[in-house]
Amino acid sequence: MAGKGTRMAKYYEGPKQLLPVNGKPVVEHVLDALPAAITELIFIVGGPHEQRIREHFKAGEYAGKPITFVVQERQLGLAHAYRCAQQLVKSQWLGLVADDVCLKEDLERLLAAAPSVLSYRVPNPEQFGVLITDADGYLIKAVEKPKQFVSDQVWTGHMVMDEDFFTMDVTPSARGEYETPDVWTKLIQDKGKKIKVVEGTFWLPVNDKEQLEKAEAILKKK
Repeated sequence: MAGKGTRMAKYYEGPKQLLPVNGKPVVEHVLDALPAAITELIFIVGGPHEQRIREHFKAGEYAGKPITFVVQERQLGLAHAYRCAQQLVKSQWLGLVADDVCLKEDLERLLAAAPSVLSYRVPNPEQFGVLITDADGYLIKAVEKPKQFVSDQVWTGHMVMDEDFFTMDVTPSARGEYETPDVWTKLIQDKGKKIKVVEGTFWLPVNDKEQLEKAEAILKKK
């Protein structure tokens, strides 16, 4: 939950994760979808909205799961954010961004297939990070916003990894961030990891006003 939330800033001053959707904050929809196997929560925070998030979760737990806060001092990408929690993580862990809603059933299938990443089929893959798989559904590579069609499966931001994720040294991308797909590539090449791509059945990203309104309408129907 570290970041500036710039795409929502013109409409709302605050963390987009706390925006209400169908009666409760987006992040609570995300947390309510966590499988029972997830027993502890690590919230990676930072940026201008850190204190608002800390205040919202000042009880130190959610649904009986203890919360530990970790600060990402500089916003250097998602892979860098996860690495900030390295000392607290043992064995397998589920990584996700706190403003993308999906189903518990999909996350349970993701856990069962670990190491794994969650995908969703979209009509406009050129706007996302696209996942390319082999015939058995294992990741070959990820392509960021391809200009030519290669696949309609895109990454939702959910993945299950282990401690090997933290040992892969990658260089920053052209935008100055440590990119998660670069880590996957090294895991496949250097560690021989087979990363399963699990296709999700429901995905609601909430990154801008249009997506917020869409999420409100869909979740009301559900």
